[in-house]
Amino acid sequence: MDFKIYEFALGDFKCVSISDGTQPIDSETLPTFFAGASAVDLAGALRKHNMPPDHFDLQCSPLLIDTGYQRILIDSGGGSVFHSHLGKVIPGLAAAGYQPSDIEIIVLTHGHLDHICGGVDGNGALVFPRATQLMARGEWEYWTEETDATAMGDHFVEDVRFAQECLLAMQAQVQLIEPGDEIAPGIRTIPTPGHTRDHISVAVTSGDERLLCVADTMDLPIHIEQTTWHPAWDEQPDLAMRSRIMLLRRAVEEKALIHAFHFPFPGLGYVRAAGDGWRFEPLA
Repeated sequence: MDFKIYEFALGDFKCVSISDGTQPIDSETLPTFFAGASAVDLAGALRKHNMPPDHFDLQCSPLLIDTGYQRILIDSGGGSVFHSHLGKVIPGLAAAGYQPSDIEIIVLTHGHLDHICGGVDGNGALVFPRATQLMARGEWEYWTEETDATAMGDHFVEDVRFAQECLLAMQAQVQLIEPGDEIAPGIRTIPTPGHTRDHISVAVTSGDERLLCVADTMDLPIHIEQTTWHPAWDEQPDLAMRSRIMLLRRAVEEKALIHAFHFPFPGLGYVRAAGDGWRFEPLA
C-alpha cells in the first residue's frame, strides 16, 4: 500500500499531513464541484490550474498535530471500507512514527464519509482505541438523529446511511462540543457552517506561528479565487460562502498557513490578496 506524508513544524508543534488516498473524479462529476460557474469560465479556470477537463484525483489528507503532550488528528479519512482508493492513514502514521493507539483526540470537522469513516474497520471495530472523537453537537444530532437519507436524493441514500452507521459505531468515543470550543492549549475550533449544518474548522497557534485547518470550506484552490463557486452538495451555499470568505480574510490578516483536506497534497499553503480577491500560494 503506497502512502504519502509531509512533516513540518508549527512553532513547537510537530505536524504531519497524511494522505488517505485519492478519489477519482470523472468528467460528469467534475463540474459539480463548481456550481455557479459557467462552462466557459470553468474551462478557463481549469486551464489556469492545469486541471484536465475530464478527470482529476481528489486528494484526502487528514492532519496530525503533536503538541508534545497530546497527539491530535484532524479528521480520520474515509478508510478503505468507504472507498477502495482510501484507507492509507494508518501506514502513513506508522511512517511518521505513530501507532493508532498514540492518537488521543480526533476532531471530526463534519459528518461526510471521507472525513469520519477511517475511525472504524470493516468489522465495525474502533481503529483508534484510545481516542476521544470530538464533533459539534449540532453536526452529530443532524447526522445521527435528524437526517432523512431519502430526502437528500436517491444517489445519497446509501452514503448517508453508511455515515450514520460509522458514527454510531464510534459513539462510545464521541464527545460533543460547541463550535468555537478550545480543544487543547493553542488549538480551537472555528464555526464554519454551510458545507454541512455545523461544519467546523480548526485554528492552531504555537509561538508566533498560526495554522488554519479549513477542512471542506474550500475543496480546491479554484474556490479561493472564485468564492461564489461551490460544490453542489453544500447544504447552505450562501452560508458556506460567508464561512469561506471569513477564513480567507483571517488567513491573510494572520499570515496563517492553511491546510485544506482536499487540496493537492500536502494541502498546505498561504492565502494571498489578489486585487479584490485572493489566490493560493502552495507551500514550496
